[in-house]
Amino acid sequence: MTTNKNAYNAGIMAKEGKAFHEEFFAEENQVVKESEAVVLVLMKSDEIDAIIDEMILKDGKAENPSLTVEDKAGYWWIKADGKIEVDTHEAGEMLGKSFTVYDFLVNVSSTIGRAYTIGDKFIITSELMGLDRKLTDI
Repeated sequence: MTTNKNAYNAGIMAKEGKAFHEEFFAEENQVVKESEAVVLVLMKSDEIDAIIDEMILKDGKAENPSLTVEDKAGYWWIKADGKIEVDTHEAGEMLGKSFTVYDFLVNVSSTIGRAYTIGDKFIITSELMGLDRKLTDI
């Protein structure tokens, strides 16, 4: 079992068969638990690979040490506590070409959390936008 709590196969996901069944259906696990975790799954492409390498693994990891990125064949699986944010204007400058939030959204395969766009930013957060924090627009 991995020691990184945000890894793809962490916790109960590392278990199989009867061990998985017993923990999944245990009495203490039959309640909804609050979680700050968010997940972003991106289809691989040249642009997304560069964004992962240059922005998410460097800047994103520096801003949020809980961030975990895993290579899952044709996809990148990204999990973090709190939020994941991608500035597509910054990505375009890094790529040396126009890259809008809509170009980014083409590669978004799945999310867990509250995903939204504001201006050139794609954000997925665990906050209740409009309740926990005022939703602002640029």
